[in-house]
Amino acid sequence: MNRYFSVDLGADSGRCMVGTLENGRLVLEELHRFPTQYFLLEGTLRWNIYRFYEEILTGLRKYAARYGKELCSIGVDTWGCDYGLFDADDRLLDLPYSYRDSRVTGSLEKVLPHKKWLYEKTGIQFLEFNTLNQLIREYENPKSRVKEAARFLFMGDSLHLLLGAPPACEYTTASISMMVDTKEKKWDREILDRFNIPAALCPKLCFAGEVIGVLRGDIADNTGINRGVRIITPAVHDTASAALAIPAKGDDFAYISSGTWSIFGTELDQPVLDQTACDLNISNSGGALGKSLFLKNVMGLWILQQSKRSWNRTNPDLDYNTIMAMAEKARPFFAFIDPDAPAFFNPEDMPEAICAYLEKTRQGEVKPDDIGTISRIIYESLALKYRNVLERIQRAAHKTIRIIHVVGGGSKDRLLNTFIASAAALPVKAGPSEGTAMGNLLLQAYGAGELSSIGQIREIVAASTEIQNFEPTDTGRWQESYGRFLVTLGL
Repeated sequence: MNRYFSVDLGADSGRCMVGTLENGRLVLEELHRFPTQYFLLEGTLRWNIYRFYEEILTGLRKYAARYGKELCSIGVDTWGCDYGLFDADDRLLDLPYSYRDSRVTGSLEKVLPHKKWLYEKTGIQFLEFNTLNQLIREYENPKSRVKEAARFLFMGDSLHLLLGAPPACEYTTASISMMVDTKEKKWDREILDRFNIPAALCPKLCFAGEVIGVLRGDIADNTGINRGVRIITPAVHDTASAALAIPAKGDDFAYISSGTWSIFGTELDQPVLDQTACDLNISNSGGALGKSLFLKNVMGLWILQQSKRSWNRTNPDLDYNTIMAMAEKARPFFAFIDPDAPAFFNPEDMPEAICAYLEKTRQGEVKPDDIGTISRIIYESLALKYRNVLERIQRAAHKTIRIIHVVGGGSKDRLLNTFIASAAALPVKAGPSEGTAMGNLLLQAYGAGELSSIGQIREIVAASTEIQNFEPTDTGRWQESYGRFLVTLGL
């Protein structure tokens, strides 16, 4: 029996999981869970990648204690855009910046004059924290060590390197950098030249399901794992791993990878690079096994997570179930926020930022400690923003969506999924909650030769997942509220 070891890193937490294929099902077990959050270092927000590395080793030790030395493979997925800088000896030069660091503020001014040209090449939505923007800022900073760097690697690729793989960037995470030709699936030399980024900084590309190396011998010895364990790259961009683990049939579906970020999209065979898609700022992100993911980022459960963090300062026992119950009892459709407003990207106090936004948009007064009202506003506004994105994606892709699949941690949020179904007037299927880890593990099984197609992978996901179904209710009231949402927020 092959056992596969996945490392799934989110911006809030990480987990090490083991998976095996048994009788057409993927059997999952969580071995180790740990916090990831960025930290403040000399006024900048950074990722302590060495701590992530140590947590992975802890997960491997727990694996060896439970299952012994035999392990088929290991693979890491993470969020996109952020990277580490390495010298010619593959030593990390500095702790990677978080995409939420203030250095990216205003960086769109550098790329928007080239908008049409860049979109036709990359098909990527314009966000301040895109890798291209971050590297532009890196070269502008005289204190940066980027000029000492031989190469950069995205977060998951950096961890693969630390585990023993040679330097390489997996395509799905490279595809959202705004430096890759989405048609040719290679680094775009013209883009690099235009923004004075040395082509040598970009390592070779590899693809999901590819065996890229073996676990370092000293790591194997230290953790109790046999030497020779393969490193099989999943879709390193966590959204692409999650999109693979959608228990869907046919192609008339949209998906929400629901977590700190909400990634709303649909799956296509080819990217859409026309002016409509560009004007609507929709991304053509690389998918696993040849697919293209037509999607938009929405500031997801981050807003609720940060609100809870503020409320916990005075109410340390407050949990999400209590927040959800208070939201259900609160007045419906009292006010709206645009989840993607810059005010909510990284405020010092999220409830205060929401209250200030409501005052600015003349929607009434709410106190920061009004947990029920604020959380209800967040839930309803997320659902209405998803509908707005759904309409844009259908229009640009010339595709009719008949069902929405929600995967990731947010698939367990009953209230949000109920609101999504009603706002969109479409059925919602929620699950799997560990979709990213499942996609990671199943791509390793694909790379090991145990699986052979997307269809086979999705059949296994469906057989391995308990799906929750949500049907639209009170659609007339949601339709009326959607109109007010658009007018109030100018969308």
